[in-house]
Amino acid sequence: MHIEYEISQKDFVDGQRLAIKKSTIRVIRWMSFVMPTVGLVLLIFLISVGVRQGLSVRLVPGLVMSLWFLSIPLLNRRGQKKVYAKSTSMHGELSLDVDEAGIRFLGPTFSSNVSWDHFSRFLEDDKVFVLYQKGDRIFNILPKRTLTPEQMAGFRQLAEHHLNNKS
Repeated sequence: MHIEYEISQKDFVDGQRLAIKKSTIRVIRWMSFVMPTVGLVLLIFLISVGVRQGLSVRLVPGLVMSLWFLSIPLLNRRGQKKVYAKSTSMHGELSLDVDEAGIRFLGPTFSSNVSWDHFSRFLEDDKVFVLYQKGDRIFNILPKRTLTPEQMAGFRQLAEHHLNNKS
């Protein structure tokens, strides 16, 4: 099956979000979800202390820390946009051919032929497919907005067959 697609900045951020949400590395999930929650709780606590005891310079370090924890998702998104902007291999027309032997990627600056054994798993949501390479730290993004329903079903079937049967 041959698929032509482009990865937009939004596709890249959506793929990153899915990868972080389903990451096997706890620290990555904590940075995105738990730390902002801790920041919010700390901020509420500091506000209540400030209201009861009055404003104090001693509250400033806690306030700075809580605001930093709350800003982690925004900083991550900004970092992801910078990574996308610098990754010229993701810009422009891309294509891939998927079959029983593996996947062939082709872009303006690269061409690679990769067997299914090189991949460990795949994820999908309503916006993207994320195909993990061994080690779960590097992944490829395939945006669904560029696919026909037949291409989505075909890619899903091949990926499930080759990756979900692995032990």
